[in-house]
Amino acid sequence: MLDKHPAPRQPARSAGPVQPPLPPNRQQDASDRRAKAGALHGTTAFVAPEVNGDEVSPYLFSFTKGLRHSRQGIVEDPAHFETFRSGTASPDPGVFETVPINTDPTVFETPAPAGLAGPIRKWESPTAGHAFVLQGPDPMSIGMPRAPAARSAELAAEMAEVYQMALLRDYPVAAFMDEDLVAALDDPFASQALSDVSDAASRLSGLRWFCGEAEDNDIDDDEKRTRRRFGQTQTPRNMFRGIGEGTHDGPFVSQFMVVGSKSGGGEGRQSGHIRYGNQRVPQTVRMARPGRDFMTSWNDWLDVQNGYNARHGLELAGHDAEYLGDTHRPLTTLRDLATYVHDDALYQAYLNAALILLSEGAAVDRGIPYHGGATRTFGGNQAPFAIFGGPHLLTLVTEVSSRALRAIRAAKFSVHRRCRPEVLAARFHTVFSGYDPSGTGAYDDGNPHEQAARQMLSDDIASYTHPTDEDPHEQSLYDILSDIRAHNAAQNGADAAPSWLLPMAFPEGSPMHPAYGAGHATVAGACVTVLKAFFEMGDYGNRTLFVDPAADAPDARRAYVPVSAGADDPGGFLKALDVPGGLTLVGELNKLAWNISNARNIAGVHYYTDYIESLLLGEAITIGILREQMCTYDMREQVEMTLPLFVERTLPEILLTGPDGTASSIQPGELVKEIRILSDGRIEKVH
Repeated sequence: MLDKHPAPRQPARSAGPVQPPLPPNRQQDASDRRAKAGALHGTTAFVAPEVNGDEVSPYLFSFTKGLRHSRQGIVEDPAHFETFRSGTASPDPGVFETVPINTDPTVFETPAPAGLAGPIRKWESPTAGHAFVLQGPDPMSIGMPRAPAARSAELAAEMAEVYQMALLRDYPVAAFMDEDLVAALDDPFASQALSDVSDAASRLSGLRWFCGEAEDNDIDDDEKRTRRRFGQTQTPRNMFRGIGEGTHDGPFVSQFMVVGSKSGGGEGRQSGHIRYGNQRVPQTVRMARPGRDFMTSWNDWLDVQNGYNARHGLELAGHDAEYLGDTHRPLTTLRDLATYVHDDALYQAYLNAALILLSEGAAVDRGIPYHGGATRTFGGNQAPFAIFGGPHLLTLVTEVSSRALRAIRAAKFSVHRRCRPEVLAARFHTVFSGYDPSGTGAYDDGNPHEQAARQMLSDDIASYTHPTDEDPHEQSLYDILSDIRAHNAAQNGADAAPSWLLPMAFPEGSPMHPAYGAGHATVAGACVTVLKAFFEMGDYGNRTLFVDPAADAPDARRAYVPVSAGADDPGGFLKALDVPGGLTLVGELNKLAWNISNARNIAGVHYYTDYIESLLLGEAITIGILREQMCTYDMREQVEMTLPLFVERTLPEILLTGPDGTASSIQPGELVKEIRILSDGRIEKVH
């Protein structure tokens, strides 16, 4: 008898889920590509670093901050510095742990906050340059040229410039551009400042280096002299600026430091707000107290050299409002720029620039596929995202900064160990104060270290401080130092001892690592190089305009300049300015790099060569990373990136080797202005 209710038929079972086949030879291909990327940097010998010869006991021109110092500002025991040097030469952190950091708060002249012994600082990642990287050139593979040496004309010019920056710290950024642009801006604060800015430029122009007259121990390479401004007259248009294509055009501050980004709410550049997804962030900075500088008295300076964290001390004592308020405004003065770089995440300015450009739909380099203006779009049914899109760019901007920081730690700690401007200023102060900087008569002629220090200062510093009729070039530095004395007297009170110390924007002065090179500048070079490679810069001589008088968008036709009624006015705003000829994208990106880098100089913590040589190191690091990334793409995509360099230069030889060990078409020692990174990782000269 048939079942009236048969069981439902079960579907046939498969043998199991279908396994998609792996691409043939995927494992071997992945291994080969890793090897190919490694070969891009593995066939050229590392370049031995150059040094300037100033690292001589008792180490007056070396970085000794955090070691214990005598009342004369000299490292108390030169052997302590030699231990420090040995620690930076080893990857073993245990070796550095033997360096005798000052831990005795009783040496501080500054009264400790109630109930506290006094905050003491530590050195920042002194062995990081020994860490290896798996992408880009090794941190120790690209050397930096020697820093300016004592007795050199270049060092005098660098120090005079840093002093002059401190004196003009509360002047408006709107005054540092062509006189006709200042007039067109019609801003009273800027117009009133222009005369003083012009006088400062004339004074700097009188220095030997800017007059094109070098000393025997100045660097003699023409390429390096050019980028270090040898023979360059200083004017309001170029003073305190960096170098590179388009950097002297228009406003002092890059548009990427002040403008907003396009958003669905109708906001744009003049809003000053950057869109972060559905959040928005204003391009303003916490306003520091105008006229308030630090480390202008000997005791304050000495405490900081002995490791006292003056900023943390003010905060613990509840006195941080002494130099920082609660008001935010656009970057109106040089001090605002210095304040920006006191607490910034090192890549944030470049991340902001990337977001602005992405929000505006800026054209991507023609050699990058899948974009609308690309040479190769492959039919147009693929949109860039994970590669060649926003996430790729934003990640890369942050990624290169970590490689740049390792490379610069190798240079600053393990090679150069250059003293900070605050220390060089103390050497000037010592000479001017009759070799008794503390004013206590405590100079010990029986101490061989202090005797050696006095002789060194007499040989290497005194010549800067006494201009003669036969040799008047240092009159400018002498005049600047006279103004510094008056400035410091106003800071310290009429009864205080005379001071020629460098007025610092930060209570704690410089960070706990040497001056040469500069972390901010190296990161700037690395990150801006990413942006110049990713976006379309245009052809040489016909560059893409960021500010275009003929643009369809109204707020892209004019530049924006932050202005206010005065240094103490919290109500700054952006004012539109017509710039004949517009502003190029490459120029505003180059300008962004030196805005951040030189803002550290404005604060008093770096010199000009710290900026320019570190910038080029960061550029080289990113070129190396981009070359290796070419190994990750399918060769049929034929990815290429065209990159205008910051300055005409020779490239490190480690970047000139092809993936199979073949030589580049660029010869060692050949000057180039613009390169193209090819799909196989080689680079070729464009200009």
